[in-house]
Amino acid sequence: MRRLGLRAQLLLLVGGPLFLLLLVESLVSYAIGLHTANQIFDRWLLDSAYSLALEVQEDDGKIRFRADPTAIEMFEWDELDSVYFHVAGLNGEYLAGRPQAWLQPDIGQLALGPVFSDTHIDGSRVRSVSVLADLGGGEAAVISVAETLNKRTPLVETLLAEVLGSKLAFFIAALLVVGLAVQRGIRPLLVLGHELARRSSRDLTPIQVRSAPEEVDLIVENTNQLLHRLEAALDSREQFIGNISHQMKTPLAGIKLQAQLALREDDLASVHSALDATSRAADRMAHVNAQLMKLARAEAAVGRGLQVEPVDLVEVVNDVVEQLHGLVVSRGVTVDLALPPDELEVLGEYMLLREMTWNLLENAVRYVHAGGRVWVTLECVGQEVILIVEDDGPGIAPTHWPRLFERFYRCNTTNPEGCGLGLPIVREIALAHGASVDVVAPERAGGARFIVVFPALAAAAA
Repeated sequence: MRRLGLRAQLLLLVGGPLFLLLLVESLVSYAIGLHTANQIFDRWLLDSAYSLALEVQEDDGKIRFRADPTAIEMFEWDELDSVYFHVAGLNGEYLAGRPQAWLQPDIGQLALGPVFSDTHIDGSRVRSVSVLADLGGGEAAVISVAETLNKRTPLVETLLAEVLGSKLAFFIAALLVVGLAVQRGIRPLLVLGHELARRSSRDLTPIQVRSAPEEVDLIVENTNQLLHRLEAALDSREQFIGNISHQMKTPLAGIKLQAQLALREDDLASVHSALDATSRAADRMAHVNAQLMKLARAEAAVGRGLQVEPVDLVEVVNDVVEQLHGLVVSRGVTVDLALPPDELEVLGEYMLLREMTWNLLENAVRYVHAGGRVWVTLECVGQEVILIVEDDGPGIAPTHWPRLFERFYRCNTTNPEGCGLGLPIVREIALAHGASVDVVAPERAGGARFIVVFPALAAAAA
């Protein structure tokens, strides 16, 4: 389903409420006009009733209606409507007009003033009014006048058509004005869209949009910042590829050299030695490749976002310690665990968190001296979960700390197995989980101390 454009959405957002407001205003205007028209017609009925009341008089103790027949004929004549009147005494005695009364008014209510009502006469809808003519001496007469609605109905229809027509014309004019305003308002966005569309994939220079509103300026500024980050990311990727090439070049050259030596050797022991060196070089390449794949997965997690679920870090640490048991035993290292008795959960991906913990703990076990000690602490402090890995090995000089998490940076070149990717992987995984990782001064004598700080489960969910 095709989505609406910004112009159409703005017109709907403005035009929809405007249409409803005009509709309500039309109904109100119509109701006011209808009330005014009915008031005018009702006033004529009332004046007619009072005029007839003047013709009711008391004569020799009897109530008589003395209107001239010609005047009555003129009173009842109307080009469009039928006019009826009925005059009767308080006891219902017929005096003049239509013989049959179309309603029986309440005398007590009439004493308070005129009574209007809607009723039917001979199957036609009429508007009726009744008044009480006080003749004095306790005598009175009831005068009722009614008129059909033939003049009122066209007037009501005309009034409705005029109100709706005028409001519709106003609505169309308002939409045109709003449309022009919207078109002018989104023009900077269209310029921005055209500017981005015509650019090549390699053009990351800042975008310039002149005379743009503040909101569009904010979009342009954020877009330029994104372009700057993309440029930095591409530069970093090119440097990364160069580093990969450099890292692969050395073991490949070693493999080629050892293979050439093996081909020239006749002595089986020398050939075996050359093949052993070739195997070690291949192992180093495999290790570098595995680390590069892990780093790529960690970076991808930062870009795509995590498939988050509650992960128990206590379980992660125990799993890593169990898997590293062979290396720990072979080096005679003692691993001291300070873990909470209950689960300690953060939001994230289990395998990535396991990889991060593995790198920290494996580095500590490999770089500590044989028979050394490694401490792993996991605790919750306020709204943060803290993982600490510390050892009593040779440690890391503070001058190296600022570059420890750079790719391929190695502060200890005496270990041929390292490739300088373990800690960058730790950093990328920590960033993907909204955590921070730092190297700090050790609390125990010597060694290195790494701290990873996670937001607690509730804070991460928020």
